[in-house]
Amino acid sequence: MKRIVQGLALAFALWTAFAHAQDFPRQPIRIIVPFPPGTVADLIARSVSEELRASLGQPVTVENRSGATGLVGMGLLAQAPADGYTIGIGNEATHVTVPLMKKKVAYDPLRDFTPLALAVRTTMVIAVNPALLPVNDLPELIAAAKTRAGGISFGSMGEGSPPQLIGELLNQRTGGRFVHVPYEGSGPAVEDLLAGRLPMVISTLTTLAPRHDKVRIIATADAARLPALPGVQSISESVPDLVMPGWVGFFAPAKLPPAVAAKLSAALSSALRQPAVAQALRKRMLEPVGSSPEELRELVRSGLERWAPVIAKAQKVK
Repeated sequence: MKRIVQGLALAFALWTAFAHAQDFPRQPIRIIVPFPPGTVADLIARSVSEELRASLGQPVTVENRSGATGLVGMGLLAQAPADGYTIGIGNEATHVTVPLMKKKVAYDPLRDFTPLALAVRTTMVIAVNPALLPVNDLPELIAAAKTRAGGISFGSMGEGSPPQLIGELLNQRTGGRFVHVPYEGSGPAVEDLLAGRLPMVISTLTTLAPRHDKVRIIATADAARLPALPGVQSISESVPDLVMPGWVGFFAPAKLPPAVAAKLSAALSSALRQPAVAQALRKRMLEPVGSSPEELRELVRSGLERWAPVIAKAQKVK
């Protein structure tokens, strides 16, 4: 009798989950962006929101909850109900470098989220203000960082971000002195670079490409040179193995019903493939992906595995 009751309970639970997925969504969906307006994550969320509204039949709102290099927004997402009505957008900062570089993080990047879809891959670049820092390539920059009094200050999107890690690894592996200046998002850092208040910024190509006539991009953090920038070397050409490819993906809270997760994942991947969305992203040097949840989960897992010992060593050296 006990087994019959347990079987009926399981069947009821499965039926309830299936019915919920069939009816989903029945109310508006919120996308939490853990960075300020105008950032890459914000651009992607707003680009797909209208397509999601059309395919899911419910309003989709974008809510910027920035702070602490994405920790504030991701913390809110981790604590949200696992019903599919609150999703969020994260990247290699929120799910890899910040959790590894900061002591107090209110979420576990693997356990506390349900991966939905990889949205885009991004490229980190080093850019300088030529008037303040007249260097033409990475070897010249490294030489300047070794000889300039006080070193070279560089701006980033915030504490614990991939740009900060790149700067610290440049210090460790070249003997130069790059001094980290954290900002609340890349936008203010780039504005200070343009205004002549900051000599160098490490940020995404998407953020810096529109200003290419006023700044000098001297290196990328990809494994090889970009077809769009054939004259710009990869950092790894001067500093072997210093490669940090970026990405942006969509997540939901942990324990999201699998059927709801599948529906959201399919809708997001479809939205990223729509011509209007793809064109808008490519204009900003972003290539839409729309991959499976498994690929996004593996990006997080492999990123944590790769960078944990490197960051631990860098922090010990400091």
